[in-house]
Amino acid sequence: MPKATFFNLPEDKRRQILDLAIEEFAAHDYKNASISNIVARAGIAKGSLYQYFEDKRDLYLYLIQLAGEEKKQFLAQNPPPDPGMNLFDFLRWLMREGAHFELSNPLLARVAYRALFSDRPFDDEPFAGLKKLAQNYYAGLIEMGIAQGSIDPGVDRGLAVFVLSATFSEFGRYLLEREAVDIEKLASGEVNYQTLPVTELADQLIDILQRGLAPRSN
Repeated sequence: MPKATFFNLPEDKRRQILDLAIEEFAAHDYKNASISNIVARAGIAKGSLYQYFEDKRDLYLYLIQLAGEEKKQFLAQNPPPDPGMNLFDFLRWLMREGAHFELSNPLLARVAYRALFSDRPFDDEPFAGLKKLAQNYYAGLIEMGIAQGSIDPGVDRGLAVFVLSATFSEFGRYLLEREAVDIEKLASGEVNYQTLPVTELADQLIDILQRGLAPRSN
């Protein structure tokens, strides 16, 4: 995690370093991401960066932590309209707001996704803990749905958690591919994420989870 010297920097300098690091790790996997590129663009010596972070790994892990913290803050600022809503209405809200966070922070979301699902540069311990937290969260939602009567109590809980985890982790990426949106254009503001059909697709997706793929009876 960052050293005290990092937090002693002016806010604009901290933000610049983080933004450049996010861009670098979004553009490259961990192995090919370059600290030299980050410091060159920031206009600082490489030794200066090591006054703020222990090493490349330390910086990378902080970005993953930052992604989680910023998403948590985003959801807290955009709470569900009704805390007592049924599970599937809650999932619709969670899907929409989660996608809005990813689309408004596309490079940070890409770094987090790659770290959790495709880029394993070192031991899995930091990522295993994050995945466990996510699985526990989805497991809690399944139990909530069972208690509400929204989910069959005989459902395979582990499989249901897998379905939710896979669905929520892939939705943002699927949306960009479906709409043929380039992530760099999204990050630069050239494409306004608010024009994308987030609500419509999220509602359809949760409807599939709720009702299945079988034909509707008349």
